[in-house]
Amino acid sequence: MDDKVFIMTLIEYYNLFFNILDSKIQKNELNEFFFWLIEYYCNINRMEYILNPNYLIDKDQKSNLFKAIEQLKKNMPIQYVIGESEFMNLKFYLNNKVLIPRPETEELVSWVLSMKPVNKKILDIGTGSGCIAITLAKFIKSCDLTAWDINKEILEVARKNALSNKVKVLFEIQDISRIKSDRKFDIIVSNPPYICNSEKKNIKENVLLFEPHKALFVDDNDPLFFYDKIIDFGKKNLNNNGNIFFEINENHNQKVSDLLIKAGFHDIELKKDYRLKNRMIRASFK
Repeated sequence: MDDKVFIMTLIEYYNLFFNILDSKIQKNELNEFFFWLIEYYCNINRMEYILNPNYLIDKDQKSNLFKAIEQLKKNMPIQYVIGESEFMNLKFYLNNKVLIPRPETEELVSWVLSMKPVNKKILDIGTGSGCIAITLAKFIKSCDLTAWDINKEILEVARKNALSNKVKVLFEIQDISRIKSDRKFDIIVSNPPYICNSEKKNIKENVLLFEPHKALFVDDNDPLFFYDKIIDFGKKNLNNNGNIFFEINENHNQKVSDLLIKAGFHDIELKKDYRLKNRMIRASFK
């Protein structure tokens, strides 16, 4: 045995974990969080824990696991606690500069993939962690991927994820509100900010406290600001028969559709998410 000091068993940590956090987090979530943490910090998966609950954790592992309890007590999302999340079975590094990838966005990416694009130039606007562009690059080998966001700190996260997932994406600093580019694309994909400031009262505390508000919220007086800017860019910079894909606020699906029609897009299609809400829209441009 090496010279590490083993000071606690996993079953002891499990009991402590639940005793401290049971009043703050639902039991089913808490159970999942426990297994996320021991796999991340101890390299012990669920089955290994079941077979050996008396596995001894060392001083460093205990320090990390106790720190995680304190972070969860403060409502920090588990993805930020461990600094990573899964998206379409790929791992993505995260910090609080970027949003945690959501299941609805997986559905948006799956929709793009279902079109089976070949030799297309694809642009992801507002890339964040890079989950959209990187996943498309991973599963569509023949397409060129470009991804934009507003600063280098965000793009550093995205580049790290592209490297770890072994894909090539061109990342560039570009502000959606004043896009400057004359390049042409075949597909534009975006999950822009779309939650009105007035809806903050309905948002979970862990989101409000830790996730970047600029990537989530928009002014109630102009809730479609980013859609308007991206649609305007799209009608000038999409190739013939190009497509635009958006994730949308379910309350604004008709307004986004109207913007697309006004801009000259056609074949507009709404798509429901797994909760049967209109959360995605696609349109073509000639």
